[in-house]
Amino acid sequence: MKPLSRKEKILTQLVGAGFLLLIVAAVFAPAPLDWSYSFSRSDDIPFGDKLVFESLPDLFPGEEIVTSWTAPHFFLDDKIPLNTNFIYLNGRIKMELADVEALLKTAEAGSHVFIASERVYGVLADTFKLSYKPEFVGDMDFFSKDSVGFFFANNKLKSGFGYWYPKWMTRFYFNRYDTSRVTVLGHDDKGNVNFIKTKIGKGYFYFHCNPLAFTNYHLLSRNNGEYICKALSYLPVQSTVWDEYYKPGSMHSEGLFDYVLNNRSLRLAWYSILFGVLSLFIFGSKRVQRPIPEIKKPKNSSLSFVDTIAKLYYRRQDHLDIARKRFTYFLEFLRTKYFVNTSSDESRIIAEVSLKSGISERSVASLFQMGNRLGDLHQISQEDLEHFNRQIDFFYNNCK
Repeated sequence: MKPLSRKEKILTQLVGAGFLLLIVAAVFAPAPLDWSYSFSRSDDIPFGDKLVFESLPDLFPGEEIVTSWTAPHFFLDDKIPLNTNFIYLNGRIKMELADVEALLKTAEAGSHVFIASERVYGVLADTFKLSYKPEFVGDMDFFSKDSVGFFFANNKLKSGFGYWYPKWMTRFYFNRYDTSRVTVLGHDDKGNVNFIKTKIGKGYFYFHCNPLAFTNYHLLSRNNGEYICKALSYLPVQSTVWDEYYKPGSMHSEGLFDYVLNNRSLRLAWYSILFGVLSLFIFGSKRVQRPIPEIKKPKNSSLSFVDTIAKLYYRRQDHLDIARKRFTYFLEFLRTKYFVNTSSDESRIIAEVSLKSGISERSVASLFQMGNRLGDLHQISQEDLEHFNRQIDFFYNNCK
């Protein structure tokens, strides 16, 4: 391989140093303000709900505040609590059938369910015949001066100037609902309904289509904290359950890849790995093609081995050794197939072998007689070996 020139070495070092500085700058740079949707009680980012959750004891004084980390039907576990509030805040909510059925039973028993979401999908929306519509906004700038005002239908809760929010984050409203069952609780400055309630048995379901109004940012913005308190004041002062299951960051509502991209450290690690893999493909695309070795088909050498051994014995003319080995293998055959103890009395062995193999005792006795004589002989002729071999083959071919 040709060594790098001085200019190429300097260029390589500069590229490496620049990449290293980029990583250091990304790691130690101050984190930008996170404007992602969270709605979680644990997040103090603008669109988290840490401050809203901490204000619940003031809204429901003396009452227990419980956090649910599981699906409603698991949390309730076939128990129907009486006089309990349930609060669900999320950008999108699509509840499973079991969760909807559990909340309906709970509301029928006298509980109140408050749901603030830009859209409600599936069974829950079908049950209450809800349809949401976003108003088209041309300028999606967060700091746009274009605003929308919220107003309560109840004169006791109305504010003279209303509660104003950036239009792009509060542009949803209801364009369809069951008018025979619904009570309108609020609307925007154009008259679009954005806050309703429905009676279910002894309890109520409340639907608000602008969940960003119930976040940290708006709790501290202008007089919008007052709007949060007034909207939640429709819930009676009683035990309250805060949902953390139907949130954007929970693993059931988004994939693992979304979770990685929403986490700054994991996102940097993912981009670094992606950059490394792409570099590997780019610089390793011109690889050297190595020849594929030829793998020959395995040969069966058993017949060659037998032929070699046969030639060896034939040249040595050691007929006695072959006969002894054949008798030794014969005894092993009796031990393996018929479980005969070949070290016991010979007459007993002959009778047992004859009984199990179906060969006459005379033939078995003749075979043993010749086999036992092999130990006293020094040599045998080829004719004797062939005769002994025929007797053993007769036994193998006719035994059962």
